[in-house]
Amino acid sequence: MKLIALTFSLLIYFPFLSAQTDFSQENAHELLKYLSVDIGPRPMGSPAEQQALHFAAEKFQEYGCDTVYIMKIDRFSRGNTNTGVAVGIKRGITKRVIVIGGHIDSASPEVPGTNDDGSGSAVVMEVARVFGKRQMQSTSVFCCFGGEEQGLVGSKHFVTNFTDIDSVVQMLQVDMANGLGILDFAPDAYGSLSAPKWLVKATYEEYNKLAYTNLSYPTHFFSLNYSLPQGASSDHEPFLQIGIPAIAFVTDVAYPIHSPADNFENFEPAGLKRTGDLIVKLVERFDSGTPNRVLEWYWLWAVFGFPIFITHWGLWSFIVIVVGLTITAFFTVRKRRELTDPLTRIRWSGSKLFLFSFIIVVCGWFSSDLIGWIKGVRYPWIPAIECYYLFALIALFIGGSIAIRLSKKIRISQCPYLLFKRAVIMLLVFLIGLGIFNFKLIVEPGVALFFISLAMLVRQPLLKLFFIVLSPWWMIRLIFSEWSELFFRMSTDLPLTTSMKLMLNFGAVILISIYILPFLLALTSVLRDTPALRCLITTLRTKTTFIIFIILFIGMGIYLLFIPRFNKLWYHTIDIEQEYDMNSSSKSITIKSSEYLNNLKFTHAGGDTMINANKSEIKMQPPVAFDTTWVNLKRHEQKHQFSDTTHYDIELTLSTKFRPYTISISYSIDGKSLNAFSTPLQFRTDEFKRKIEWYSYPDSILSIPVQFSTIGKESVQETIEVVFDKLAYPIEVSGDRTYTIPRTKYVTSFDYE
Repeated sequence: MKLIALTFSLLIYFPFLSAQTDFSQENAHELLKYLSVDIGPRPMGSPAEQQALHFAAEKFQEYGCDTVYIMKIDRFSRGNTNTGVAVGIKRGITKRVIVIGGHIDSASPEVPGTNDDGSGSAVVMEVARVFGKRQMQSTSVFCCFGGEEQGLVGSKHFVTNFTDIDSVVQMLQVDMANGLGILDFAPDAYGSLSAPKWLVKATYEEYNKLAYTNLSYPTHFFSLNYSLPQGASSDHEPFLQIGIPAIAFVTDVAYPIHSPADNFENFEPAGLKRTGDLIVKLVERFDSGTPNRVLEWYWLWAVFGFPIFITHWGLWSFIVIVVGLTITAFFTVRKRRELTDPLTRIRWSGSKLFLFSFIIVVCGWFSSDLIGWIKGVRYPWIPAIECYYLFALIALFIGGSIAIRLSKKIRISQCPYLLFKRAVIMLLVFLIGLGIFNFKLIVEPGVALFFISLAMLVRQPLLKLFFIVLSPWWMIRLIFSEWSELFFRMSTDLPLTTSMKLMLNFGAVILISIYILPFLLALTSVLRDTPALRCLITTLRTKTTFIIFIILFIGMGIYLLFIPRFNKLWYHTIDIEQEYDMNSSSKSITIKSSEYLNNLKFTHAGGDTMINANKSEIKMQPPVAFDTTWVNLKRHEQKHQFSDTTHYDIELTLSTKFRPYTISISYSIDGKSLNAFSTPLQFRTDEFKRKIEWYSYPDSILSIPVQFSTIGKESVQETIEVVFDKLAYPIEVSGDRTYTIPRTKYVTSFDYE
């Protein structure tokens, strides 16, 4: 009996076991620990990032790469830095190259970057170990990119300066490898075509063979994301932009990133093995060659673990079908329209339904604020956003019930055609408008039109109800997309006052009310067109139904009150900003947070300060203990006069007590462009200003040569800002799950006349 059970178990698990690779989760986890714990936060240009790059290079050497080096980068589009790319090359029999990459930097000095993207770099290093001892057909190039968080600095530099870039046939990027939740793949780039279909298909095939689950393509988010000038991306993008097939793998964006909570303690190592296995399988599959090196355009949707590709012509065909169906529905409904006397016709039905839409959205949108007001927090939904979605849905039903009860007094047209016509016009406007931004965005309003038209054409009441309820789903998914949780949470870091937050919320309510109005028009049209469904209105209008919704709302609200705002994943992050003006010797201290500062204690030399009011920002008067000696500036100035032109030759020597976090030096003439500005350092033009910047942790002694010219009596303003990641006046914060972001800024200005 035991033998039979053992045999049965082997039959079940053999496909999974046989599909596993030599990728070691344990080894990758140790590499990750060294990056995120022993080294710690690694912002671009920092000594910690340099240490991480050298560590990666040492591992590439140890694991058998033939050539190992660090591609140094001393400047980027916005300024000066000291970053680079750790490169390991394992020569194959052919010169055909496959690049495997991850970024090694973290977002800021307080972010360990365990998941984003120490985990990706750990996967790259472990994949290098897997292939380091093998003789491969293709040459494998392993890259740990610096500076991804500051605009893909490392990968952009790599594709421009790597000598064998024309031999690269494929690029695989790992950007976060946490846990076994959703693994998204990203084959797209801004202003570019996408990775070829063969690469996406191979990803699915190899992933399914490995018997993993949760591979996903965020269709709605990427359609919206790549319609914008700039948004979320990763280091695969520069490869796509020069025509190299590339794809990125990203895990669980709903977990905290760009936050101190992105640490080793909160990381789930199983994701390392899953992503590592997939990368290994893809490299093995294409080691002997790839089908082609041609990018493609397509709209992609993953259904039940299989990709569906629709080309340009496919989308045009879809729109033709939708428009044809809509026209058919339009004229079919028009035949059933009610011809009423203009004097007795009910007017302003669209405006009245907008009022109902507004009431519904207000109830749903501000439901979380009610809980926040009771709990004394601004953003109660962050640790349990799914629960608040359900809470908002109940609130929407309450708003709908209120609107239905109002409809007895605020009469709406009885003509289905009139309401349907307005819904169609609005959705056509959405379709055209969204299509202008990104042709792929025609799908969502197209699907809405498709189901609304079906609802008006079919005569079976339950089918009508099914189609009309289904119609708004894809349009809603544009707002509440696959990655919306990430950006909703990141939006809470915006420096908003209570009044600004109310204004933005009110604006959002207006826009969403307009957004859902065509569906409310269509629903009302279906109900007017189908007497058998009017019993639903009667049911929703009863006091019993309203009381049920209220009970559900109260019950869910009580449950939410017991969910703590802060936990090991979601900290109370507090920014402490101190500033010293070297010209006026004035000092200031500002303490702020996206959340209220109440119940926090601030300990400093002047004693303890306890915040008991709902404030998200406070200002303190710094005492004498504020250290003003961190920055020293020497200025050597030479002037040469030529007629009415004055040429300035400036040499600044900036010395600091310790390495600053960032430095910014700007030169400007009020409302005019600066003439003949030059410096051997990287600078950029911001409106009329010339800015020389360093990110991050430049040397504590800098020599800065600058030349410029003025005409007549023009005066050039020089402004210098030096920011440190520590406090000149020590302040400690005591509170539940608190984490401080300390910054001290030294500011000075000078006029050249």
